[in-house]
Amino acid sequence: MRNNRFVFLFVLLSVGLVLRYSSQKHPFESLKRDLSGLIGTARAELPQILKKEDVARDGYDSEATDTKEGGDTHTLDEYLPAYGKKDQIIRREGYVLDYQEEYEQASWVVHRLVNKTGRARRAENFQPDPLVKTKTALPFDYSGTGYDRGHLAPAGDFNYDQRLKYDTFYMSNMSPQAHDFNTGIWNDIEQKVRSWSKKRGDLVIVTGPVLRKGLPTIGKSTRIAVPEYYYKLVYDPQKEEAIAFLIENKAWVDVLMKDFTTSIDEVEEKTGIDFFARLPKKLQDTIESQHDVQAWFGRSRK
Repeated sequence: MRNNRFVFLFVLLSVGLVLRYSSQKHPFESLKRDLSGLIGTARAELPQILKKEDVARDGYDSEATDTKEGGDTHTLDEYLPAYGKKDQIIRREGYVLDYQEEYEQASWVVHRLVNKTGRARRAENFQPDPLVKTKTALPFDYSGTGYDRGHLAPAGDFNYDQRLKYDTFYMSNMSPQAHDFNTGIWNDIEQKVRSWSKKRGDLVIVTGPVLRKGLPTIGKSTRIAVPEYYYKLVYDPQKEEAIAFLIENKAWVDVLMKDFTTSIDEVEEKTGIDFFARLPKKLQDTIESQHDVQAWFGRSRK
């Protein structure tokens, strides 16, 4: 009798899963993401014991903070966008972000892409960010929505340091990205930028969604805005050269990365954010107006 009940429950569960995921474009990947989200949420409820040096300061002030990366001490503050006293600035060892509670995601994340290699493991247990005072979305808020938990500061940019890579899996660093966008053109751009770092040396990267009122939302415990566009700014402080990407959050086929390049000025107009606000005015004006595709892509067709 018990065996019959077990079989019945198993069949019922199987039918439910088929009905739930059969209509989705990538059913197996959607199921995997949902299971990952449930695991991540369960783990997030466990108390976290972090060493003082493991957690950078959070807060709303604009005081400069040294950021350690790969054993060297750098400062990211001179590269931060303008922000106000009410902005929720979250500082970690590998990146700095501006968390927007209204949209349940960061409006920008700044990190230094260093010319180092490594084989740090990827963490799949996404975690709510304990430094965000207003609380972040939870991993399961993305489950079953068809959107990926898309990294803003890419995990792959920190392959040289296990702890820094794990820090990219906080939910404050996530934004809803269409699956084919996240694994397609956006991933291609991230890899291209890493290839530039190998040739040029350390780069400063600013990444974020274009946020505005009226965006569609997802979520169960909260409402997460789904951006229509994402941007990525790349600055080479050695050569004082910069380029930007601005791309719609959707699947792209048979397109060239260089088709989505633009100037930082154009991204500022789209977002309303004053990027690189602490750089000297003359330098800021110079790099923000640049759109020299050949300087970055050379003769590459991509």
